[in-house]
Amino acid sequence: MKSNKREFLRSKLAVVAFSTLLIFPALASQPGSIRISNEISQEIAKESQKEAADAQMPVYEAGKKLPKGMAESAVSITISSEPTTVWNALIDFAAYPKIFKRIRTSEITRKEGDLVYLETYLKPQMFVKNQVQHTVSNIAAGPGRLVWKQLDGNFKHVDGSWDVAPVAGGKTKLTYTLHVDADTIVPPSMVAFLLKFVQREVVGQVKQYVEKQAKTKETHNVSGKKANSK
Repeated sequence: MKSNKREFLRSKLAVVAFSTLLIFPALASQPGSIRISNEISQEIAKESQKEAADAQMPVYEAGKKLPKGMAESAVSITISSEPTTVWNALIDFAAYPKIFKRIRTSEITRKEGDLVYLETYLKPQMFVKNQVQHTVSNIAAGPGRLVWKQLDGNFKHVDGSWDVAPVAGGKTKLTYTLHVDADTIVPPSMVAFLLKFVQREVVGQVKQYVEKQAKTKETHNVSGKKANSK
């Protein structure tokens, strides 16, 4: 009985850890002394990238029947900016540290047509286990949809998508969907419940970044017009 309780607590902790780490198409940790050697990291990345390229993107579609143990969660938000502007922010992978507060660095390691391979490190925080993790994103369906798949990490499977749709008044509806198999005894419904907290944080950060950028650009344009009119 005690053993079963300990296993349940471990599984629950794993899901909580996941909910604190998963903020976008990549999980990672702080660079430095804990980072694995470049040679090993590159070999792991190459093998993972090959597997991802072989396995088509995306693996699972939103709203369709999922394998046993797979959780699905989707969160939407309205952004006061045009869809193209939102899309440009999502594919500006180098700018992720500016958009997402928990990301320290983000680097494109490879491009193959519409597939973009990314390596990302998180800022120091609790429950960070893997030192470096990689993802592959497919931008072929842009500017309406971006899909991605996690190549390595603490969980059996993670993939997701960003859906960008226009709404009245020049605004955008942004929907962030995740599919996760945490490989624990915790029910997928509970995993989905925990994911929503993280997803709301993530879409909120995209909204804040895009609207701030738009406001800065508008202010700059107004200032430029005033200067030219003098």
